[in-house]
Amino acid sequence: MGPRVASTFLQRWLTALNMQGKLYPDLKTDGAIGNLTIAALKSYLAVRGKDGEVTLLKALNCSQGARYLELAEARPANEAFLYGWVKERVSL
Repeated sequence: MGPRVASTFLQRWLTALNMQGKLYPDLKTDGAIGNLTIAALKSYLAVRGKDGEVTLLKALNCSQGARYLELAEARPANEAFLYGWVKERVSL
């Protein structure tokens, strides 16, 4: 999947969880973790705390699982890997 895709997931979720820009500004979904993404994450965690951390991890797992499904749907040969990807890389 790669770090850029994972970074994009984080940026998308942080933007969706920012209470319409009340916690921090919407992020540009570019896959580059920079000062704005770090600041948004810190702000999110400051407001939401440990529960927010767990919730964000669950959200990221949702995106990761969806990405693996998309890969398998786009390339049937990847179906052979889908079970293992989900079993080994997506956690609860």
